[in-house]
Amino acid sequence: MTVSNIYKLLDKLEMKILKGTPIPLTPWVIVNHEMIIDVLDKIRASIPGEIQEAHGIIKKREEIQSDAQKMANQVLMDAKRQSESMLSESELLRAVQAEADRIRQQVISDCELLKNQTQDEAEMVRSTAINEAISIREGSDRYAEAVLANLERDLAELHEVVRNGQKHLAKIKAESIAALASQRSRGPVAK
Repeated sequence: MTVSNIYKLLDKLEMKILKGTPIPLTPWVIVNHEMIIDVLDKIRASIPGEIQEAHGIIKKREEIQSDAQKMANQVLMDAKRQSESMLSESELLRAVQAEADRIRQQVISDCELLKNQTQDEAEMVRSTAINEAISIREGSDRYAEAVLANLERDLAELHEVVRNGQKHLAKIKAESIAALASQRSRGPVAK
């Protein structure tokens, strides 16, 4: 998955929270925690995709290195064949062989340089991909922790409201029973 897919999942998570059932006279909403957990699981599952992309880049680097080595070998073989077919005299042959050796060394040097540059670039891309994946993971974890902390706080406040309602109901019940008991103890009402 790409970074944009992770952002889409985060947007989906936000929409599920925003579409929660509002609790009247409070700033809170009720959400289906299973849907929230499902989206969080999808976000976590998508993060390794960035690392897979980095692995693909490393494979591409190895292919480029292999192609460069084949090209160098082909250049060397072509130079050798050409020098053998064109030159028959020893001095000229030595000069051409020296030039071929120089070209071979230059090609090897160029290939080595290309290989090192490719490795450096692939390592930089892999490092960037891993850093982005870690950053996205940390961001989604922070967001999930914030959502869960808010949900915990909201549930605690709702629990307190329910507890206060129960206390109030118990108080009214006790007062009502006490009033009825005092009327009963006074005796029947005169007609």
